[in-house]
Amino acid sequence: MTIDKEASRRWRRRIREVLNTDWDPIGGCSEDEYGAYVGKIAAMLRDRASDNELIAHLRWVETDYMGISPRPDLEERLRRVVDQLRAVGFMS
Repeated sequence: MTIDKEASRRWRRRIREVLNTDWDPIGGCSEDEYGAYVGKIAAMLRDRASDNELIAHLRWVETDYMGISPRPDLEERLRRVVDQLRAVGFMS
């Protein structure tokens, strides 16, 4: 199986954009702030993780790993982020 490296880069770039614009738990960070999370999210999308699995991972990163106190709208916001990630699609 041949991997289209440029297509993979574009796909990961789109995931990074969602994390930067729709998720952004820190607020107003640099473009590469959430780059470390792209690989895991990409793998989860590729492996067809459920919405609940994606939400649980993002919640864990935000509240446990980053130590940010959960905001009242956390679940609703994470659902919107997952919707945007789903719109990006996945690479097989």
